[in-house]
Amino acid sequence: MGKQSRCRCVRATNRSPMTSRKLPWTNLTGRLSTPVLIVTVFVVALSACVVGLVIWKEYDARENALAQSETEMRNLAHSLAEHASHTIQAIDVVMDDMVAFLRLQDRPDRPTFDARLREVVDNLTQISDLVVLNAAGDVEYASLPTPPSLNNADRNYFIYHRDHADRTLRITGPILSRYSGRPIIALTRRIENADGSFSGVVIATIDRGYFTDFYKTLDLGAGGAITLAGGTGRILIRWPSAAEGKDLTRSALFRELLPRSSKGYNIEQSPFDDLIKYYAYERVQRYPLIVTVARTQDSVLARWREGIRSDTLVAIAMLACIVLMAAVLAGQLRHRERFEAILRERDARHRLIDANIGDVVVLLDERGVVTFVSESVEGVLGFTAEEMIGRTYLDMLYPDDIAPLRAMGRQLAQCREGLRAEFRMERADGTLVWLEANFRFTRQNGKPGNHIVCTLRDVTRRKQMEDEVEALNSRLAELARTDGLTGLPNRRAHEDFIESAFATHAQLSVLMIDVDHFKGFNDELGHQAGDEGLKLIGALLAAAVTDRGGHAARYGGEEFAVVLPGASADIAMELADIIRREVRDLSLANPDSPSGYLTVSIGVASRTSSMGEPATLVRDADMALYQAKRSGRNRCVASFVHIGDAAPLAPVADANPQSRPQARGQLRVPNA
Repeated sequence: MGKQSRCRCVRATNRSPMTSRKLPWTNLTGRLSTPVLIVTVFVVALSACVVGLVIWKEYDARENALAQSETEMRNLAHSLAEHASHTIQAIDVVMDDMVAFLRLQDRPDRPTFDARLREVVDNLTQISDLVVLNAAGDVEYASLPTPPSLNNADRNYFIYHRDHADRTLRITGPILSRYSGRPIIALTRRIENADGSFSGVVIATIDRGYFTDFYKTLDLGAGGAITLAGGTGRILIRWPSAAEGKDLTRSALFRELLPRSSKGYNIEQSPFDDLIKYYAYERVQRYPLIVTVARTQDSVLARWREGIRSDTLVAIAMLACIVLMAAVLAGQLRHRERFEAILRERDARHRLIDANIGDVVVLLDERGVVTFVSESVEGVLGFTAEEMIGRTYLDMLYPDDIAPLRAMGRQLAQCREGLRAEFRMERADGTLVWLEANFRFTRQNGKPGNHIVCTLRDVTRRKQMEDEVEALNSRLAELARTDGLTGLPNRRAHEDFIESAFATHAQLSVLMIDVDHFKGFNDELGHQAGDEGLKLIGALLAAAVTDRGGHAARYGGEEFAVVLPGASADIAMELADIIRREVRDLSLANPDSPSGYLTVSIGVASRTSSMGEPATLVRDADMALYQAKRSGRNRCVASFVHIGDAAPLAPVADANPQSRPQARGQLRVPNA
């Protein structure tokens, strides 16, 4: 006995420390399960999301900045290449005429030809000086006020033209003008006698300032530059820092990039200032010139870096708000824990009520008679609960909604989750109210009971808003197909109409109408006058097709289109001429028009059996419109052929109109 007692005491003694004291990790687990842990995880996760979002946004913004810069620089390089091409092409045309004149005609007297050269220089602002050298290199003719007594036989371009029977334009530069002392680019062409022997050189010079004055209007940021180089790699113009004459043949541009492609984009260290730069380049098509546009990496990414700073500040503010919200949330969670035990019991007690409660709760028996209704019915329907009890719910419905609700009632027994319906009921004051109702059978021991629980909600306002939205959408759809200025259908509506008409009418005509000299009309009288003129023409066209079942639309700009289903070519031409005369009878003054008034040109095309799509009909009408424009405007032209059978629209380069070949297709042009 004593031995057993001692054993029991020992066991009791060994067990008491474990039960009287909690282990350290037990307290830690308890603390980790508190709201503090939830809030901490929430803060960390949300902060990680914010930081990740900022990083992703900045990465995407950087890529967009680089892509946008590439697009802008490529476009600028193309524009500058076109500018250089057009600048030189205009001079080239003049010089070609001069070379042909001096080759085929006797040499004119000097004062007369000098005056002619000065007139050319005045008209072409890019030309600084225009000089003709004789075979010895002396100045024979010049646009200069006081022709100098200079000999340029030692110039490289003179030696080249003297020794080579090359009649093409040669671009030399940069060189210093012996007359003005300024850096210039020289454009030269060989002059020959009638027998082909060397007769001299015609020189047109372009001052460096012509290009640099234009380039300085472009903002490329700090370190940005524009370079115009010759085909040999020699720099002709560089802005803003002057580096004319420098050879670029050893650069990556000439060694690697230009042999592969005539235009492109690259990044490398600049040979001028050793800065890392992005640059776009393009070779001029007509002449041996290359244009480059360069921007420093810092300039390209400057806005992106500004965005980083602002986004960082926003992210810091967001994180501060998150921490503040987390602190408030932690306090609320601790407060909630104190009441959770009390609310648990009440929550179970009210769960059934919460599952069925709505704006109005109605209990119906098997005959559809109201046996219970909540007091909130008075605010929805205007009836008291006592007035509702004992009435059949079908008696209170709007007559048009009774049949659908009866059909739903027959399906209710087979639907365990209940059914939802929307219907109208009459309020106590006689007004209608839209209700959303959820019906389901009460359940007893897992089986459907004999009563129906119905929860009602007033959705009248929502229905009104849905009707308003539907009406607004219809109006927006109509506006999307209407031209805002003239009130006529727009091009989208026109294309839909002609598609439909082409599918349903074997006989169909189209009128393409263009306002003559409209740009000059706008420039002289202002855009407001131009808008008023378009409105008047639009109203005239709408009235012209009203009784003919036609469709008038604004095709774009100063162009209009008329579709005439069922109209023959003769009827269409008759209407076109009526429209042309009525526009002229508007007597709208147009200072830019030879007639002095606003007029229109009209092209008419009618459907033929060979046409397979409406686009062909529109092209025929457009071709006829072009012929009307080319024939002098203010007239109607009808096309009677498929566009594929018509002659080219490009004008024939022949001074004698009688010697031009006739088109295979014929265009009928009524007298204007």
